[in-house]
Amino acid sequence: FAEHDNSTLKAETLKTVAAAQAIGGDITLLVAGFNCQSVVDDAAKVNGVTKVLVADNAAYEHQLAENVSLLVTELAADFEHIVATALTTGKNFMPRVAALLDVTQISDIIAVESSDTFVRPIYAGNAIATVQSLDSKKVITVRSTGFDAVATDGNAEVVVLDQATDAGNSSHVSDELTVSERPDLGAAGVVISGGRGMQNGDNFKLLEGIADKLGAAIGASRAA
Repeated sequence: FAEHDNSTLKAETLKTVAAAQAIGGDITLLVAGFNCQSVVDDAAKVNGVTKVLVADNAAYEHQLAENVSLLVTELAADFEHIVATALTTGKNFMPRVAALLDVTQISDIIAVESSDTFVRPIYAGNAIATVQSLDSKKVITVRSTGFDAVATDGNAEVVVLDQATDAGNSSHVSDELTVSERPDLGAAGVVISGGRGMQNGDNFKLLEGIADKLGAAIGASRAA
C-alpha cells in the first residue's frame, strides 16, 4: 500500500518496499486516492515494483479506513502478503483487513527473517520478538525506520482498477494538522528523547536547540 497525499508519494513507501523485497516474490504497489496521477508516476519508478494498481476514485480521496479496507480485502485474494507502512493510514485500515481476512496482524516489523518470520519490538520497544505466522495470508505493517529506502529507477506496469467501494458509513469532515519544521517522528533519521531525565514537560525546550541543529525529531511521552 502506497502512502501519499494525492500529490506526492511519501518516502516511507520506499522503505516499506524494501521490507517487501526482503520477504521475496513479485511486488505490486497499490495507489488508492483521487486525482493522484503524479503519485502513480512516482510509484511506477520505485525499484523492485513489478506492477502498480491504481484505484483513483473520490471514495479514496481521504483514504478512509472503511473504504480502503474493503478495497484491500477484495484485492487480497491474489496475494500472500499485504504490507503497509505503520503510519496513521496503515494503522487505521490494516487491522480491519486482518479482521475481514480472519488472520492475525503482524505489526511494526523492523526486520524480515523469512517469508513467514519477522522481527518486531514489544513492550514499548524494551524487548524484541521474533514471530512466525502460520496464516495463509500475512497482514503486515512496517516500521519504516528499520529499513533503507529503495531506489527510484524502476519502470513498473500500471494497471487501472475499475472497482470502487464506498462503505457509506463514514465521511471526511476536516483535517486539523500539526505544522512542524521538524521531521515526522516515525520517519526521522535522528530522534532525541529526553525521557525521565527532563523531569517535566517544561524542560523539553532545552532539547529544541540541538534538535534543530541536527534536523532531529523530539520524542518522549512527557513532552506536552
